[in-house]
Amino acid sequence: MSVITIQKGHTLRIGGEPGSSISSLQPAGRVAVSPGDFYGIKPRLLVKIGEEVKKGTPLFGDKRFRDVVVTSPAGGRVSEVILGDRRRLEKIVIAIAEGEEAERFTACSLDECLVLEPDDIRTTLLRSGLWPVLRQRPFSIIADPQASPKAVFVSAMPTAPFVPSTSMLLEGREHFFQAGLLLLGRLTGVPVHLSVSADETAEVLVKAEGVELHRFRGPHPAGNVGIQIHHIAPIRHRDDVVWYLLPRDVARIGELFLTGELPTDILVALGGEALSNRCHVRTRQGVLLEDLLKNNDVEEPARLISGDVLTGIARRRTDALGFYDEVVSVIPESGTREFLGWLLPGRNRYSASNLFLSSLAGNKGTRLDTALNGSRRVIIPFGNIESVLPMDILPTWLLKMILARDIDEMERLGIYECDPEDFALCSFVDASKMEISAIIREGLDYMQQNG
Repeated sequence: MSVITIQKGHTLRIGGEPGSSISSLQPAGRVAVSPGDFYGIKPRLLVKIGEEVKKGTPLFGDKRFRDVVVTSPAGGRVSEVILGDRRRLEKIVIAIAEGEEAERFTACSLDECLVLEPDDIRTTLLRSGLWPVLRQRPFSIIADPQASPKAVFVSAMPTAPFVPSTSMLLEGREHFFQAGLLLLGRLTGVPVHLSVSADETAEVLVKAEGVELHRFRGPHPAGNVGIQIHHIAPIRHRDDVVWYLLPRDVARIGELFLTGELPTDILVALGGEALSNRCHVRTRQGVLLEDLLKNNDVEEPARLISGDVLTGIARRRTDALGFYDEVVSVIPESGTREFLGWLLPGRNRYSASNLFLSSLAGNKGTRLDTALNGSRRVIIPFGNIESVLPMDILPTWLLKMILARDIDEMERLGIYECDPEDFALCSFVDASKMEISAIIREGLDYMQQNG
């Protein structure tokens, strides 16, 4: 098997790496679900305050795809329904009952799963609320249940900071993962592409059945599913649909069909220099960040991020862990600027472009925080962006065409292959201090509405 080698990119050396220990979180009293975790969804509320729900009871649906619902990760009572501006649904909080009940779905053996009709698989995924784990490119939205993708992608080689290894995520769940892969192939009838590291040896991955196995080598973002799609099954136009999902969610699909109950247990990594106890925690979907961090001392001021430091979202302690997130990052907050910092040799300053002396030591002993390290400028084509984007795309020109709202040029320059997470590293190294990921999202939204 050939290995796809990624040359461009940069793997962040950031302090606060989670330890290998795994602890179980004490049962929390509340969980929360937010429509904001599902990009592009137009929620319609299906419950009211005080209503009793089971694990797997629909909480809200999508006005675009009427069959798509998001269900409760716990059984209990709806304690809060929080609305924002213009009565936009922001969060639903569930108070967990002691003897929580769960919705039951038809369970089957692995052999029975192999002969299920695609419509039966689709119906169960939709009813259980597990369908949103399936997302589609272009646009990175929940997959259209009526669409036919040309391929399904699962990336099992995380390269983003603090993300748990796939073998750790799947420990004890190997049979669920295998069942999930086979069900995905049965559902779609198209190749399921599983991407692993060139050095991967875990049997659950390298001996997986019903997949096309690909090996990648290289720095971040080599582990991003968008980069892997670009090198294996490129997206050429807006109707060229590819589905993708996380390895843990493949296992959850398998568990749903083998047990007949919605699986909500997840493994979360807690990392960052501002945390006292950096570890991995077993908990449940929808856990509040304050519950995740209750055994941790946080060095203030700090920024709390649901997700990794490149693509995550800053949140408050009272918010829930993002639906797709596997990491909570807590990093020092800084609003100060070093006087004439660009003139100093920079022995202790992080450098991704060999600008400071610290790069000679591989950035050892440096510290990353939230400081911008400069002011926003006009677009300066230094080549920094191109050096960390392993795609056959001209990113600077694409950004200019997005800002100019030139639909034809955006299509010609490959906008449909892009996703904000694939450009997060570009934002990190950009000398112009542009919010490149946000600009890419603007372009995708514009193309979805007008392209």
